[in-house]
Amino acid sequence: MRKATQFLYIYFLKPILFLFPADSVHTFFLRTGHTLGKYSFFKKIFKSLWAYEDKILEQNVCNLNFKNPIGLSAGFDYDGDLVEILPSIGFGFNTVGTVTYQPYSGNPAPMLSRLPKSRALLVNKGFKNSGVKNVLSSFKDDKSTAPRGVSIGSTNKPYANFQEMLQDIESGFREAENFNNFDYYELNISCPNLLNLQNLKEQLASPTGLQKVLDILTGLNLQRPVFIKMPLERSESEIKEMLDVANGFPFISGLIFSNLAKDRTNTAFDINEIQNAGRGNFSGKPVCEKSNALLRYVYKTHGKRFVLIGVGGVFTAEDAYEKIRLGASLIQMITGMVFMGPQQIGIINKELAELLKRDGYKNIQEAIGTKA
Repeated sequence: MRKATQFLYIYFLKPILFLFPADSVHTFFLRTGHTLGKYSFFKKIFKSLWAYEDKILEQNVCNLNFKNPIGLSAGFDYDGDLVEILPSIGFGFNTVGTVTYQPYSGNPAPMLSRLPKSRALLVNKGFKNSGVKNVLSSFKDDKSTAPRGVSIGSTNKPYANFQEMLQDIESGFREAENFNNFDYYELNISCPNLLNLQNLKEQLASPTGLQKVLDILTGLNLQRPVFIKMPLERSESEIKEMLDVANGFPFISGLIFSNLAKDRTNTAFDINEIQNAGRGNFSGKPVCEKSNALLRYVYKTHGKRFVLIGVGGVFTAEDAYEKIRLGASLIQMITGMVFMGPQQIGIINKELAELLKRDGYKNIQEAIGTKA
């Protein structure tokens, strides 16, 4: 049924969906998923049709049990509309957000566009969300069978100075600490689409800025795992400086590689598509090569200290397997789901299990970092 759904999505449904603005289609699926997630009947149907389970994919990471390594990245479900339906589709975990202390209605439209030949999305939402308190109040206190995370960043607004922005981030985390309906944090320091922050967003994604934000979060005594969403277009030496900072804070459990691509000279782009692309930055295949290189580097240097999550350009089981062998314990995706369909999560998990068995592994953890 997964393969049949894939065929129907790619050759019939996707061509129709792609006739409409990406923003509108995204909103439609958020609302539809929110509604369907309220009913156990629909969740059972989706699980029976698409989800895939295999013991070889199960692992415990940061004292959280993951039935499979494929998760929904922050940036798609920014208000938590899909938390009830995502495990039924087949995701092993999901991240809500990025949410901020104060609500933000989003950057000027369009906030989302497609580059089909480049297998990429042009993203320009700028942390659109209803505010951390409103978002976390909107779904149940009981945790689902799949770990659920919350990505927190700076409210996309002008600040008088860097310290004021840090206080906003601290307020977001402090508010989130009042809720028990999620399992881990993501600290998003690297989104390039925060138009109102101007040069402050670059300061945040630097060793000095990271030191300051982690210093201020230390006072909250966070008990849930914290993963840092890292920038993409940095040299190994620049990443090393940031890792040296993060290494000094025991509450930092892991790192996510990585955020959106900004470089429009990236050879993964179709020339005509990139020439006509509007404001924003890119997910999908243009992220893949650099993200994989950083995964390999960081696993070799800090693999025993940090759990790594790989994101960027995951469309197939082979894409996910590559990141795992380069050092990722977990995988996140959005663009691959948009282009391939929601059934792709189950397909990736099934084929990933087959790849692990083919190569003689008894559990996914045995494969992590074998190619680094």
